[in-house]
Amino acid sequence: MNTAKIKAHLPTIPKYLEKRRKAKQNQLPKHLRPPEIWPLWIQILLNTGLIITLANLMVDRDDYLTEVVPAVVLVICLMFLIYTFISAFRIRRSYEKTRGQKLAKLNLALMVMAFLSWAATIVVFLP
Repeated sequence: MNTAKIKAHLPTIPKYLEKRRKAKQNQLPKHLRPPEIWPLWIQILLNTGLIITLANLMVDRDDYLTEVVPAVVLVICLMFLIYTFISAFRIRRSYEKTRGQKLAKLNLALMVMAFLSWAATIVVFLP
């Protein structure tokens, strides 16, 4: 085997940096790039966490000695629901015809499920 040929194909740090620099030069301007996917995943995790928290609150309702703890948790969940409600519609509109459209719809569906589970938790804790 020819060692010069092998050395030419081995990855090196300067080649990697040059490749990254060229890739950065070929990018579209920021206002023309498609939106990133990571905000959708954060929203999906937040909505899933809300659903799990509210389900846990409903299941463990007999463990609470007073009604203060569930009320505080419900108020905090309501604040997160308001945030997810506003951002879910904004995100769905921005991802309407780009990559991530299905994730945006899933995020909206999870937000609706979180709101319904919040309402069900309120009904469970009514006297």
